[in-house]
Amino acid sequence: MCQGGHHAACSLTPAFTRWIGRGALALLAGLVAAGVSPALPALAGTWSAPVQLPGSCGSAVAVNQAGAMAAGGTFTAADGTTHVQMCTSPDGKTWQATDLGPGGTEPHGGQHPVVALSPDGHAVAVWGSAVGCPAACEYIVQAAVRPPGGGWGAPVTLSTELYFGGGGIVLGMDGAGNAIAAWVGSYADASHYAVLSAGSSSWGTAQTLSTGNVQGAAHNLSLAVSSDGNAVVAFAGGGDGIWAASGTVTGGFSAPVHVAAGDYSKDSAPKAAVDDAGQASLIWSQTTRTEAATRSPSGTWSAATVLASASSSSVAAAVDGAGNAIAVFGSSYSWHLAGGSWQTAAALPSGSSGGLAVADPAGTFVYADSGGNAFTFAAGATSFGVGSGSRGSLGDLKIVPGRAVMLAANTVSTETVN
Repeated sequence: MCQGGHHAACSLTPAFTRWIGRGALALLAGLVAAGVSPALPALAGTWSAPVQLPGSCGSAVAVNQAGAMAAGGTFTAADGTTHVQMCTSPDGKTWQATDLGPGGTEPHGGQHPVVALSPDGHAVAVWGSAVGCPAACEYIVQAAVRPPGGGWGAPVTLSTELYFGGGGIVLGMDGAGNAIAAWVGSYADASHYAVLSAGSSSWGTAQTLSTGNVQGAAHNLSLAVSSDGNAVVAFAGGGDGIWAASGTVTGGFSAPVHVAAGDYSKDSAPKAAVDDAGQASLIWSQTTRTEAATRSPSGTWSAATVLASASSSSVAAAVDGAGNAIAVFGSSYSWHLAGGSWQTAAALPSGSSGGLAVADPAGTFVYADSGGNAFTFAAGATSFGVGSGSRGSLGDLKIVPGRAVMLAANTVSTETVN
């Protein structure tokens, strides 16, 4: 029954009322198989008013289904040093800021820190720091954990092997609360990862993911984790070639697979997405083109598809539980619906470019542009509808079943999704 609020069926004709939930995906697959391209509308999303964070936590955000949130960033202390700051909330409305001490200056680029939040409220933050400077700088990976209802523990060192350049630090968490962090080691000679088991405060030993003598110097890491623990780490390697390692959060990874050749420009920054079935999507940009690939549940990556004959300054990817994927690049997007192929690129809403995309298992997609204007829609949509309105410079975007959160200009806005 349509009585306002956020309900996909309220904006559809009777022929499309089966679009709700999994029925939508079956209908869409039938239409595609029949050669029909339905003009699918956006969902009627309603975002809350922005809530100002109490500290400098505008880098990364996380949310769970209960509505608890964690956000992180850095600030300059009175002595001139950079400190990591975390903001936590039980409901997205009442917030508390915590200074975790010096750190958060490394590596160049990426989020400082990255954060994750488990279903039961465990919060995790990971970041890079430079210590011993200026006499003898050492670059390290640090992490802190906050148990449900408790305070942040003292930061611990995960590794003393961190590349200060464009490697990035990435963090993901599965639906059970197992967390995984990955980073590039010293001199970009290898990439590494470590796992924090659900409910624990002690990280496992760092493991090697890639090596310079096989995949080349790693840079621009990307990590995707599904709710049931499937994981993909993608990165640009030697010659800017695109590589991806697949596995699970708790079970480890296979050797990285070469997905596509590079152009030696060292500017590729691949973005990955994966669902519970193991279907994955990967998008990246190089000097003369923007490309994408998909992976079946059996683990075989497709050949690269050219989405645009031009580079894109920003790329993003998302996939839902049925394997429908979207790639966002520059001011364009492309759908890869389950069982199909990448569609011709289409223009994002007027004024939108860059940004992030997320999807939940039930088929709700959210795109937020670089100015913090968020749009909510279903798989295959050709209209994004009216957005949230610009909320300021986009920091992060996350979604869990039933809830999405956007971090923009040191504020958070939330949306209830079906």
